[in-house]
Amino acid sequence: MGQLPENIPTPFTARKNKIIEELAIPDEEYTDLSPKGSVDIGVRDLIRDINALPGLVTTSSCAGRISVFLEGRRDGGSVSRQLESQQDGEQDDQRVFAPSGGKGAGRWLYVSHDPFPENCSTSLHEAFGLVPGDGKPPVPKADRALRLVRFHYDPLILHIMAATLTHANPVLASASASGFRESGLQSLRCLEGENGPSPIVAVRSAGLQFESVIGYYDEDDESMEPVIRSLVTEQYLAMLIAMSNERFKVNSERRDRFRTTLLQACSGSGKAKGKPDGWEDPVARRERKRAEGLARKKLLESQKVDAEPAGQDQMVENMLS
Repeated sequence: MGQLPENIPTPFTARKNKIIEELAIPDEEYTDLSPKGSVDIGVRDLIRDINALPGLVTTSSCAGRISVFLEGRRDGGSVSRQLESQQDGEQDDQRVFAPSGGKGAGRWLYVSHDPFPENCSTSLHEAFGLVPGDGKPPVPKADRALRLVRFHYDPLILHIMAATLTHANPVLASASASGFRESGLQSLRCLEGENGPSPIVAVRSAGLQFESVIGYYDEDDESMEPVIRSLVTEQYLAMLIAMSNERFKVNSERRDRFRTTLLQACSGSGKAKGKPDGWEDPVARRERKRAEGLARKKLLESQKVDAEPAGQDQMVENMLS
């Protein structure tokens, strides 16, 4: 792959400039729609390098994260009550409500874009806002859906807008070569004309992702305030954390490999996979050897011709003497 082409549509340039301006806002003033509200530290260098390339710009990102999420109600009334209680200040800054897949509001109990610290002074149940339970699942109610607590590990996901399909090609190739095998174009609308919507490449790896149900919202006991009750042991939570921390390492390696591969591909300095320095195509090598052989043969023949007159002159000189 060589350098990226320079024929960049004007609409893309306008979109990229707007995104770059928004990213240039100071951290204390910048906000986005993610639970964290800003660009993850783990991908800031990668985003900076991608946005410096012609014809490419990032539109959203997540460096990878551990999260514990409480599902929300599926009926509008309960959602409204939840949002009202949040506005009244009943929830702290760490545990705020957020959209949950279009099925109502939910609550983030824990979110971190870094591996979980090894020497944590609190229990995992306390860190995740869970009350230990007896391990027995709740009895489903006909008039009320269960609100489950889900533990997630999500690897890096990155959306990159490209000026054209030609600009998107090295992004897709680099992502696949770096282990992000589920990467692809988000939509084929980019085929609608030369100046139509710019293609967006989703860089992702679903193979590292996993989820586990670890608790539920217990509101069956009318004599008590509703609690978020655990379904698992402290040891089980520790196992989930160990799995997540290990996947953070793999995720970081893939992210760094993607950055290096993409920058090489877009600068034209990338080497073909599996071909060391000095590698030569077999057909080209055969032709080169044949040409060298013919050249040597011709040289030897010319040397032989040059030597024959010298030998005859020496014979005549000997006879005269």
